[in-house]
Amino acid sequence: MGENMVKRNGLITTGILILVLLSISAFGPVVSADESTMAEERVKLFSFQSYIDIMVDMTPLNQNLEIDQSINVPITITYSTDVPDNFMQFLPWQLRNIVLYGSMIGPMQQITLEIIDEPDWADISLAKNDILTNIPNQGNPIEKTTSLILSPYEEAPAKPYSIKIKASCNQIGRINQFSTENTVSFTPSFVPTVTIVPERPTRTVGPRESVNFEIKVKNEANKKARITPTINTSASEWSPTINPPFFDINPGAEEVFTFSVYSPYDFGWHNEIQSFQIDITTRIFPLNEDAAVGGPYSIYLRINNYGFSTPGFELLPILAAIGIALIMVRKKYLDRK
Repeated sequence: MGENMVKRNGLITTGILILVLLSISAFGPVVSADESTMAEERVKLFSFQSYIDIMVDMTPLNQNLEIDQSINVPITITYSTDVPDNFMQFLPWQLRNIVLYGSMIGPMQQITLEIIDEPDWADISLAKNDILTNIPNQGNPIEKTTSLILSPYEEAPAKPYSIKIKASCNQIGRINQFSTENTVSFTPSFVPTVTIVPERPTRTVGPRESVNFEIKVKNEANKKARITPTINTSASEWSPTINPPFFDINPGAEEVFTFSVYSPYDFGWHNEIQSFQIDITTRIFPLNEDAAVGGPYSIYLRINNYGFSTPGFELLPILAAIGIALIMVRKKYLDRK
């Protein structure tokens, strides 16, 4: 009799557990857009939230990124839920898992990472795009690590840019889905490059002549730059000047400097060559003393003379040749006589 009573109580208990399980399962999460307020409240009562935190170590990004060099930015992903630690502890773990996850064996949560607003002038990737983790109870968060890999190309603009790291997980049983984003900002380094094209870099002049050289410069840098020419030749007798003293040029744009000299009076008595060295530097604009400086990039302009500078000086060898020719003709004439 007592044994039968125990069996009966066991069946009743099992039946109650099954009824509890079925009644709880009846309030599954509803995803339809036309739910009633009551249904939504039931979902809140019998489902649990996931939480993801993205922690980015910004230390490597505190300075400008070198061009064509990879940098690793550590990222810590923290996953947690609000499932109470004592949730349905009166049930066997198999039944508890069925209620909580929809399966007897507790599954793992997959956190998916992606990059948003990735530019085409940089190689940006994640060391891990998918992270698997156990599903913790409330107060027991789980941390996973990965890294963001950044490498700007040469054409990357030298100005701040922001991307977003998105982390998301799907719904598992009564554990709701979750999604979050974190912004990561960085600045590529300034690449101070310039193209310099002098017009006719070699000229031939006589004394007391003015000469103008046009020097075309193009800003090949990845940011607006101040381009400054400097005359690096001591020749005050030529009165060298270059105008304007500088240009602030946008990336890809070009301007023209004019280098002017005035040949001295004595330039031309002998075969002479006068060279001028022009040094050109480029700096990021607005000016930043800590930024890289391009150059100096040197070009050389040359001025030749005609080989003489006073009228009549070139006639002396000609008159001498004529005189010799006349003497020879006269001698032949006398010999015939």
